Amino acid sequence: MSSPPTRYQVASGVATITMDAPERRNAFGSALMRSLMGHFQQAQDDPAVRVIVLTNAGSTFSAGADLKEGRDPSLQPGRNLFHDILDAVDQSPKPVIGRIAGHAAGGAAALVALCDISVAVDTARIGITEARLGLPPSDVAAYLAHRLPYRSLIEAFLTAEMMPAQRAVELGLVSAAVPADELDAAVARYAEALILSGPGAIATTKRYLQAMVQLTQDQAKALSREAMSASFIDSAEGAEGVAAFLERRPPRWVSPTEAAG
Repeated sequence: MSSPPTRYQVASGVATITMDAPERRNAFGSALMRSLMGHFQQAQDDPAVRVIVLTNAGSTFSAGADLKEGRDPSLQPGRNLFHDILDAVDQSPKPVIGRIAGHAAGGAAALVALCDISVAVDTARIGITEARLGLPPSDVAAYLAHRLPYRSLIEAFLTAEMMPAQRAVELGLVSAAVPADELDAAVARYAEALILSGPGAIATTKRYLQAMVQLTQDQAKALSREAMSASFIDSAEGAEGVAAFLERRPPRWVSPTEAAG
């Protein structure tokens, strides 16, 4: 019996989903996507999970679409499943960290960019490569058009190059690139910082920031004021955060162990 294409582990409020089909370079075939989506939903449904980390086994984060499957008409619905995965990451109320321990191509590079924070090993190469196959980037461009500057979009989509991780950082596809022996520590630092913040505040902030990038400055200001007003008037989490600050103690959403760390 073959092993599942993704693995799932929870520790200290962090759910780690590992794509584990290195023999297929973690390509987005139907089986891997179904397993990935199932584990992502499992993390969303678990109240103990505060942060989701998406990573890989092997030297490739993901080669993108499984082109062999793509030739089979019976598997075409898998394209919709990939978009469901992108939507799930994009709309997740829990922060998603990409731990990019290898190369990411095509749709996988878009998934890296959609993670709220992504840390790549500095030897990785990352590229939105569809144009090299004579294909437009499908819906992937719509996810990134409001996230990246125009010149970054042009370079990433039109050259279709597998660029060094540091260049991906400069374009905004990746948050940071670090040596392999520092990858776990960098991801842990981000996860620990996210856990110290209020889960409701994180979910609301992410939703509002995504909306603001598509608004005028005046519209964004009005949205920001609405969020702040709701936080202080209606939010028990906001009241607890202010009380904890004034009383010089950790807020109730942070365990004593996390506060000490």
